[in-house]
Parts: sequence; structure tokens; C-alpha cells
Amino acid sequence: MMSTDTPTYHRALPLTAAQIEQMCSDRVYRMALRYVKSCHVTERLRIGSSLSAKFHGTRGIYNTRLALSGRDLRFECTCPLAGSREACKHVIALGLTWIHQPESFHDLDLTLTRLANLSKSELITLIRQAANRLPELIPLLDAPRKP
Repeated sequence: MMSTDTPTYHRALPLTAAQIEQMCSDRVYRMALRYVKSCHVTERLRIGSSLSAKFHGTRGIYNTRLALSGRDLRFECTCPLAGSREACKHVIALGLTWIHQPESFHDLDLTLTRLANLSKSELITLIRQAANRLPELIPLLDAPRKP
């Protein structure tokens, strides 16, 4: 979940509760409402017009994604009940969480804008801290760059 130490703001994303409700049955919608404002929804992220989060469910941790594409909503979830026709409760909860708590999502585009204004020294310090916490980043940082 997003830290409250740093003041943040969010950019509007044209997503409505009515759109979300149309994606599932009443039963799934009611189950999804329980996740909104819960500690079971972590690593909330917005990249462009896509939302993603991890859901700590009864049978594991599920990666969930919801993306706006024009007027269409595309979704995916790694839970055992995820299907291609009707969205699972995690997808619905992700959309509802955005509607009710958009400030709880990290926005990659805003982060990149902030990073673009840092000095090289500040960026190197941040990369060092990130690599210490997440060593799996090092191969990505070492990968050859395309011109």
C-alpha cells in the first residue's frame, strides 16, 4: 500500500462503479466489496490506463490487472476462479478500490516525472537502495541497452 509519508495526488481514470458492476454477478460484486479498504490488497499500481495489485486470498497471493482500452475493460487474475467471461471478485475489487481510494495507488507515470527531476547522484543513490532491497533488479540494470 502507498506510504502516507509523501504527499501524493492521482490523475483521473475514467472508470465508474457502473462499469465495474456490469462485469460480474451481484454475488461477485458483494464479495468484492469486502476487499475494498482491506489490508488484503497490496502493491497497488497504476501505469497509464492500467491498474494492478496483489490480493492475499485464502488460497494464495493473486496478481490482478484491470486495463481500460477505449470503452472496453480488459482484465486478468491468477486466482483459481478467474475466467475469461466474468471477472472474478479480485478484478472487481481492484476497480472498486481505485474508485474509492485512488490515492492508495502508486502512479508510475508520476514517479517517473519526479525521478526525471532528480540529479544523477540522487538517482544513483535510489538505484543502490532499490538494488539492496531487491537484488533481482541487478540483472535488469546490467542488461545491454538498445540505442
